[in-house]
Amino acid sequence: MKLSQLKSIERRLDEYVEGFSAELGRSERRYWCKLYLTGLLLDGERKSIEPMAARVPGGEEQAMQQFVNQSPWEHELVQEKLLKLMHRRYGSPKGTLVLDDTTLPKKGENSVGVAHQYCGALGKLANCQAVVTWHYCGEREHFPLLGELYLPQSWIDEPDKLRRVGIPEEKWKFREKWKIALDLLDRLTGLVEYEVIVADAGYGEIRPFLHELDRRNQTFIVQIPNHHCFWPAEVEVDEEQKKMGRPRQFQTIADPQLRPLSAKAWRERVEQEKLKWHKVKLPLQKKKTVLVAAVRVRETTTQAWRRPGPERWLLVERLSDGSHKYYVSNAPVGASVKQMILWAHQRWKVEQGYQHMKEELGLDHFEGRSWRGLHHHVTLCFMAYCFLTLIRYRKKSQLDLTRNQKVA
Repeated sequence: MKLSQLKSIERRLDEYVEGFSAELGRSERRYWCKLYLTGLLLDGERKSIEPMAARVPGGEEQAMQQFVNQSPWEHELVQEKLLKLMHRRYGSPKGTLVLDDTTLPKKGENSVGVAHQYCGALGKLANCQAVVTWHYCGEREHFPLLGELYLPQSWIDEPDKLRRVGIPEEKWKFREKWKIALDLLDRLTGLVEYEVIVADAGYGEIRPFLHELDRRNQTFIVQIPNHHCFWPAEVEVDEEQKKMGRPRQFQTIADPQLRPLSAKAWRERVEQEKLKWHKVKLPLQKKKTVLVAAVRVRETTTQAWRRPGPERWLLVERLSDGSHKYYVSNAPVGASVKQMILWAHQRWKVEQGYQHMKEELGLDHFEGRSWRGLHHHVTLCFMAYCFLTLIRYRKKSQLDLTRNQKVA
């Protein structure tokens, strides 16, 4: 966005920032919040503090550094206020929650949470930070909700490093990404309306995570690797009680010779038995349609191989290039195959959102090292993204109103 364009909507930006006065506190914080958002919104190759301060009228590097890295405003409160604002405008009971994490490549090793781990942004193992996030996809718009940095075990093992970058002591215990995701999900309870949760294979392959979603009565559809195994839904189980010993607590597979099938093997079985493939039209530019087969299955249990787990939908998606993707869902037996696969494809909106926040708003440009600074920067990027969404939708509504008036 050019400076002249931003000037034309400066009053709206002022009103937007003032809406967070209770969460930001003192007037000077709101002033520097506006300038920081201005820096993120303006055109420019680099969105770290030094170049932003040079571009923004009235920018001052030291003051902007202090606002982001030291100022004691709580990013959690700002994120919650932001998601309430956006959900009030664009929320719907038909909304989708999308779980994903984004990686921020880093050259050094001293920035908070940096470790040699898989970096999705680079497609390989590399030094990076990983931020676990929830996004909302509604009928009209999509936007980020909450985010928190993942701390690898290597950081938890070094209390001096944790203290040096200002990580709160309650975060000094290792938590897997999926546990962070559940903590964030619990914070969302009662704040947003939605009907389903969607996640990629990084979360879909974690059975304890899916069981926790079951326990919370959350409907989900998640991608899984093709080697995950399942029993047939109608598999015969042995429920007969033993005459001696403790009473049987769990069902077990009756046939000791029977073996579960991998998701890939289930796909081959669908093809061999010529079961029905559903043609689903997608609201995408590139992938117009996909073929989907769905079968009812039961999970395998890692700790007790012959003890069948919960019943699921297993969906096989055949792409136009002949490749396949696999999903599991705890949706009801009567769920629409088309609806389930449309839910799964809500993830592409989040990928677009990440791309926008990184390429246009500098999500991965932060050069500070502290816990507070990183979470402040991520939150401000969320604010900038949502401000653009509000402006874009307002212009679209005005254009639609003008067209309707002309037609009338």
